[in-house]
Amino acid sequence: MDNNETNQDSMKNTMDSLNETFKSAADEAKSKAKEAAPKIKEALKNGAHDLAYGAAYGASFAGSLAAEFLPQSVKDGLAEGASAGKSAGKETAEKYKASDSCEGECSVS
Repeated sequence: MDNNETNQDSMKNTMDSLNETFKSAADEAKSKAKEAAPKIKEALKNGAHDLAYGAAYGASFAGSLAAEFLPQSVKDGLAEGASAGKSAGKETAEKYKASDSCEGECSVS
């Protein structure tokens, strides 16, 4: 064998070894990811629950505390405003639903 063939064989062996190393690393990474996925999923689920709980608690606490300190006229104004906003939202949604069902045959006024 001449020097050129020896270098080619050496290069081929090096590339084969490198290829096997990458395949082995990829297989190990997939295996570790499969092991970790349920733990990560559980942690995210618990985190989402805790975040929702904290937001609901904070909003409820602030609302309850404010309700104790606000004068009745302010409470009445908030209730009336919320009711009017809800009605306006429903009316607007109904108009858009009606215009969607007409498909360009009727107009929204």
